Amino acid sequence: MGLSYLANGCVMSIMILLCICKYCNAQPKVFDIMQFGAKPDAITDNSKALSNAWSEACGNSGGGVVLIPAQGRFLVLPLLLQGPCHGFIHIQLDGELLAPVNKQFATGDYWLSINQVNNLFIDGLGRLNGRGSTAWPYSSASRPVSMKLTNINTARIRNIKSYNSKLFHFAVHGCHNVMFDHVTVIAPTDSPNTDGIHISSSSGINIMHSVISTGDDCISLGPGSKFINITNIQCGPGHGISIGSLGKYPNEEDVFEVTIRDSIFIGTSNGVRIKSWSSSYSSLVSKVSYRNLQMNNVKNPILIDQMYCPDSCGPNEMSRVQIKDVRYEGIRGTSNTQVAVNFECSQIFPCQGIVLQDINLPFNGGGKSTSICHNVRGSAFGQQLPPSCL
Repeated sequence: MGLSYLANGCVMSIMILLCICKYCNAQPKVFDIMQFGAKPDAITDNSKALSNAWSEACGNSGGGVVLIPAQGRFLVLPLLLQGPCHGFIHIQLDGELLAPVNKQFATGDYWLSINQVNNLFIDGLGRLNGRGSTAWPYSSASRPVSMKLTNINTARIRNIKSYNSKLFHFAVHGCHNVMFDHVTVIAPTDSPNTDGIHISSSSGINIMHSVISTGDDCISLGPGSKFINITNIQCGPGHGISIGSLGKYPNEEDVFEVTIRDSIFIGTSNGVRIKSWSSSYSSLVSKVSYRNLQMNNVKNPILIDQMYCPDSCGPNEMSRVQIKDVRYEGIRGTSNTQVAVNFECSQIFPCQGIVLQDINLPFNGGGKSTSICHNVRGSAFGQQLPPSCL
């Protein structure tokens, strides 16, 4: 599965680049938000200027470039950038976009939302500043995502920096063929639910060469995440890279064909985790591959948790999410807890086809690392530290 998937990932990346480069030689028209009245004083509301620049670029035959220039800080209130557009559209973020800090903007679905666009390119030397500390005291159910991408087909987000989101930094939903490349995400360790990149109902998503330090999952994969390739990520601090939590709602889409490889986890509370609610609706996770991962002082390096329940749960509640065909290969480093490998699978739908190969995760607190297996079927090959319970 791994080689064929990597080949497919390379083909997809080339296709994205070809789509982008198709427009590179056309000298696209530039729409500078300063020409639409934007003021880089960190005080003036520049929402209308950005919206107008987007509308002009989006409506321009052949597309265009929306430029946020480097010479200032631009306050922008919650804004929807709507497609479809008449061609390729490029957001050149060289300055800094500032989210509002007023209490009235601590809630909402998004700060910046881009919807229904084909051939989107976002890059630049600037950053998104979500100024999330003003919103973190409020419930995560109502806080806005910094950048929400919905119904996007073929996109590349490159070199963008995102700081202190109020909720997730990036949310990807209903998208296809999207690449995140050399993205930097930063939020304090204690910032609640500030996931770096959250994916749902999307396929063909590549995340690579990125640094993600946040208060929650570096990357989280929700229902409907499929054909996902995550490579060369530095994750930490944070909660690691998670699939789930799954099974909370009826008729959730399955998760399958996920590869996470060549990455490092530093001081995270989890390494690679799959989790489902202890009382859940039915769904499926399958064909997941974890390869060549470095765990440095990670609390739970390898974890399947099908007893996830942040609040009180009844003793007879059991997950109906089936997890199968998951491979862990070349996972090494140090565990911050004695249990370095923990498979807590469903009693009614045991995990199947779990494979451990070449695992080296000593406990850094003295004594030997251990593994736990409940309701799991699989096999182990090569070095096994801790000793495999499969």
